[in-house]
Amino acid sequence: MKKNYIGERVTSLRMAKDISEYNLSRNIGKCNNYINKVSSGIIKPSIDTLEAICDFFEITLCQFFDESTSELSLTATKIISLLPELTEQELESLLVLIHSMKKSNT
Repeated sequence: MKKNYIGERVTSLRMAKDISEYNLSRNIGKCNNYINKVSSGIIKPSIDTLEAICDFFEITLCQFFDESTSELSLTATKIISLLPELTEQELESLLVLIHSMKKSNT
């Protein structure tokens, strides 16, 4: 894991949702420049604060640290998080839908 993985991941999530460092700081109940300090690697958030950040972005801590999903868009991450709730038949229908969408885009 990169030295400032947490800061870079928070920045990536924040930019994908088009929210300022100030607004994210305020939304998680921190001082105005808190996220700036996290993003620049000056401080590391506590687990509780990291959970608040994840809650804001509607992801789990596992998804936050999962390097395979760190480059996915927030929409893709949300879709992936909902998959375990689907039945096998619903998953098969979703697969058919994805294949048909992929074919229509080529």
